[in-house]
Amino acid sequence: MPTTEWIFENSISGALILVALVVALVVVAYAAWRYLPRSATGLVLVGLRLLFLLAFFWVLLLPGKKSALTEIIKPRFIVLLDVSGSMSQSADESAQRTRWEAAMALLNKSDWVKKLRSSCLFEVYPFHSDLDSPIGLEQLDTLKPEGKSTHLNLSLNRLFERLRGQELAGVLVLTDAIDTREKRDTWAEMSWPTPLYVAELEKPGLPDDKPDMRVDMIDTPRRAIVGWDTAMSVTVAGQGGKGEPFQVQLLKSGKEIDKVAVQLPPEGGSRDVQFKLAHPEVGSETYTVRIPVLPGEVQTNDNELVVVVDVLDAKNRVLFLEDVPRFESKHFARALFANKDITPLAFFQMPSRADPNTKEWIAYGDRQGLVFDLTPEQLSLNKIIILGDFDAQALSAEHCRAILGFVEKGGSLILLGGQKLWGSDGIAKTELAKLLPFTRAGAPALEGRFNVVWTAEGRAHPALANNPDMPATLPPVLSVFTGATLSGGAFALAEAQTDSGNHPLLVSRIYGQGKVLAVLTDSLWRWVMQPGEDKPYPKFWRQIVQWMSPSESDLDKYHLELFTDAGTIAVGDPAILQGRLVIPPNETRKNWKVACEITTPSDRVIPLTMAGRTIQAAGGAEIPGYVAEFTPNEPGNYRAMATVEIDGKKVQSTPCLFTVRATSQEMVLKPINDKVLKALARSSGGRYGTPAEIDAALQDLHVSERRERKLEYRSLWQTPFVLACLIALLSLEWVIRKLKNMS
Repeated sequence: MPTTEWIFENSISGALILVALVVALVVVAYAAWRYLPRSATGLVLVGLRLLFLLAFFWVLLLPGKKSALTEIIKPRFIVLLDVSGSMSQSADESAQRTRWEAAMALLNKSDWVKKLRSSCLFEVYPFHSDLDSPIGLEQLDTLKPEGKSTHLNLSLNRLFERLRGQELAGVLVLTDAIDTREKRDTWAEMSWPTPLYVAELEKPGLPDDKPDMRVDMIDTPRRAIVGWDTAMSVTVAGQGGKGEPFQVQLLKSGKEIDKVAVQLPPEGGSRDVQFKLAHPEVGSETYTVRIPVLPGEVQTNDNELVVVVDVLDAKNRVLFLEDVPRFESKHFARALFANKDITPLAFFQMPSRADPNTKEWIAYGDRQGLVFDLTPEQLSLNKIIILGDFDAQALSAEHCRAILGFVEKGGSLILLGGQKLWGSDGIAKTELAKLLPFTRAGAPALEGRFNVVWTAEGRAHPALANNPDMPATLPPVLSVFTGATLSGGAFALAEAQTDSGNHPLLVSRIYGQGKVLAVLTDSLWRWVMQPGEDKPYPKFWRQIVQWMSPSESDLDKYHLELFTDAGTIAVGDPAILQGRLVIPPNETRKNWKVACEITTPSDRVIPLTMAGRTIQAAGGAEIPGYVAEFTPNEPGNYRAMATVEIDGKKVQSTPCLFTVRATSQEMVLKPINDKVLKALARSSGGRYGTPAEIDAALQDLHVSERRERKLEYRSLWQTPFVLACLIALLSLEWVIRKLKNMS
C-alpha cells in the first residue's frame, strides 16, 4: 500500500513567512478601509487581493507530496540453450533421442517450469557462435539446431555482461559443451556470478577408437622483425591412436624445417607444441603445420593449417649510394651501420665482372649478395637516400627521375658529395638540379682549416635546438664548396668561417613532400679523429638521420588491410572477407573500388568485388571498410589478396590465408564434454545431473522475492495551475480598476 506525506521545502522560516502574510493582510485591510468605496466593486477587489496573497503564501512554502510505494521485484531465471549443429547428434546409441530432443523434453514437459514462471521472470537465450536475443517458451518451436559452431564460454560471458546488476535466481545450461573456440577446458573452472544448473543431455562415453588427429590452432605473431626469432605455439588435438606417438611437422614454403613427436591419451585430448621460427630475410614467409595421416584415419582434411608471417625491417631503412669508395663514404658507412635506430643498406659502383665497360652495384659489408637496381620500386622501400660523389654521367635520366619521384612523394635525400657531385659536370647538369637548395658555379673546393658554427636557423631548428646529443660546438672542416646562393625556401643550418666570409655548409629545403639536405664539404670524416671521448661524427649523423626520417604516412600514405572472420571454416560455410583502407588524416575518403582475388587449392583464381560497408574494429569502434563474402566448395588452403587503385598507383594488401575443411569440427560426432559441464556446476555452486535430477532440483529451488521501496515526489506549487491563478488574480484586479477608473 502506498503511503503519502506532505512536505514543505521552504528555506525561509515558516514563522517569518506567516508574519509577512499577516503584515500584508493588515496593509490590505487598511488600504481597503481608507481608499476603496463601500460597494460591491470594493469587496471584489479586496477578495481578489486576499486570494492572491494566500496563493503567494502557498508558493513561498514550496509544498510537495511524497509517496512511498513498495514493489515486489521478481528475480530472473535464464535458460541458456545451445542451438549449434552438434545438438542434433547423439553419441549414446541407447538414448534413442538426440541432445536437442532431450533439451526440448526438459523445457516442455517438466513441472519446474510452471513453478518458476510464477515466481521468476523466465527467459530463454539461444546461442551458437554468439549469444542471441531472448525469447519466450512459446517461441521454442521456431528454433532449430543449425548453428555452425559452439562458443559456450563466449556466450556465458556475454550473458552475464548483459544481465549485470539484475537479480538472478539461476541459469539452466542446456548444451553438449563441445566448445569449438576454446583450446582448453580450464575456462570452466572460473567463478560465475550465479548458480548454473547443468543438464546431462546424454550419457558420457568414450570416443571411437579410430585415430582422428587434427591441428586445432596456430598461435604466432603474424609480423616479425628480421633477424629476430619468434615462437609458434600449435594446438594439436584428437582421439584414438591407442596413445601412440605421432609426428607434427613444420614446413616453410613447402620444405620441412622441424618436427616433433606428440602423444595423446587414447580417450582423446589436446597438447600444445612449440616451434622456434627464424626470420633471416625481409618478406612474407608461409608456414604449414602438418600431421601425417595415421593408419586407419578417415578424416584427414583437418591435418594441417597454414599461416603467413610478414617479416619487416626492425628500423627505418636508409639507403647509401656511392660511386667509388673514399674516406668520406668509408667512415659514413660505419656510422650508419653503428646506428641501431635504422636498417642501413650501402652500395658502391664497381666495374662489372661480366662487362668491364659497365658498372654494377656492390653491397657493403655483411649485406653482400643483395641485388640492387636504382628503380622507383626499390627506392620506395626506404625512408632516406644518401647520394655520394657521382658525376652527371653516372646518373642517368631514369635514375634522376626515380630519385625526384621518391622525394616528391615524401622521401628524404641527403647529398654527401665531393669534387664530382659539386663540380661543373656534377649534379647541376642533371634533372636533380631542380631540387637543389642553392645555385652554384662548379668551382673546386676551398681548402684550409675552417671553423664551423651553427646559424640562427640551425640553433632554433627543432632537430638541433636544445638537443644534448648534438654538439654545441662543431669541429673544423678542411674543405668548403663556396659560392652557393640559397634558393627560395632554403636555409643554412651551419656555416664555415673563411677569410672571405661565412659560407653555407649544411643547406636544407623542402621539395614536394620530402626534404633535401646538401653537405658542402668532403671532409666531415675528419671529425672521427677528434680527440676525447666526445664523438661528434656519429652523434651528428644520428641526429641528422633522425630529423630527416619522414613519418610512415609520408612515404606510405595508403595502406590496405585484408582479414577474415575465421582462420578455419568448413566447406559450404561462408568466409567473410573484410578490408580496411588507411588514408592520410587530412584526405577525404572517396568512392574507391576495392577488388579481391581468391586463389583456391586447385590454383583457380576467383575475382570478387568488395562492397563499401561499415566494419567493426578490434576495439569495438565502427570504421568504414569493405566486405566480400565467399563460400568455398573444396577443402584446402585459400589465399586472398585485395587491391585498389588510387591516383594511378596500385595499393595491394598482404595475403590473407584461411583453411577450409571438408567437415566442420562442430559436426564431428563426439560425446558430450562432461568435464566442462561438471566444472561449470561445481565452480558456480549449482548442480549437474540428468534431466530428471535437474527437474527435481529446480522444483525445490527456493526463490526469494525482493521488496523495493520507491519514493515519488510531486510538487504542489511548481505547476501551471498555481502560476495561472497568480497571473489571473492580478490581471482581473487590474481590469476591474481600469473599468471603474480606479487608480
